[in-house]
Amino acid sequence: MKLLFVCTGNTCRSAMAEPLMRSRLEQVGLGEQVEVRSAGVAAVAGSPASQGAVNVLNGKGMDGAGHMASFVDRETVNWADLILTMSQSHKRTLIEKHFEAMDKTFTLKEFVDDDPKNVAIFEEMADVQEAAQTKQSLFLAEHADEVEALQVRYQSGDASAEQDLVQLQERLEATVQAESKRMGELMSQLPSFDIADPYGGSQGVYDACAEEIDGLLEKLVVRLQEEL
Repeated sequence: MKLLFVCTGNTCRSAMAEPLMRSRLEQVGLGEQVEVRSAGVAAVAGSPASQGAVNVLNGKGMDGAGHMASFVDRETVNWADLILTMSQSHKRTLIEKHFEAMDKTFTLKEFVDDDPKNVAIFEEMADVQEAAQTKQSLFLAEHADEVEALQVRYQSGDASAEQDLVQLQERLEATVQAESKRMGELMSQLPSFDIADPYGGSQGVYDACAEEIDGLLEKLVVRLQEEL
């Protein structure tokens, strides 16, 4: 299994999550079965971990100074079997850029959440999403000739084709208005699944963030043990 942790710059939260998770996996004998990486949606490749994160990792006997940030590119997304982000905004940004990764991308908190109420909401959200995808697929199938003709016009430089494509997209979105509304209602019932960014905070803030992440990783390892 290939596991990817994602945050903003890959210098704080995900930079701590990667080695912490690797350590936990080794402790339970899953070190060879699960490969772990981390990256950031706005990372500058090669940047070091923030000093607060380095101090956390060094304090646990890990090489915090050896971390180098990575950017979430298509190759990295395709590599991963499971992508766990540190916040909803990271998840949203990643899915907007890599829609094909939607079914394997979650926040870390939501993935390990075991509150029955939240689990039921997620199950309904999955059903609503499936229904919306089915409706849109049917619409595109029914209007395949129209879509193809518009694409030909657009590629040939027909100036009016762009506006017609916009209108077609609006019609496509209109087919799932009910599902979009219900999805919004369900999302409003969920708690925050964000892990606060410690960047710029004191060492105490970093320590607390690492403790929160490590507690979630403990639950994640248990789930992986059950599934692998």
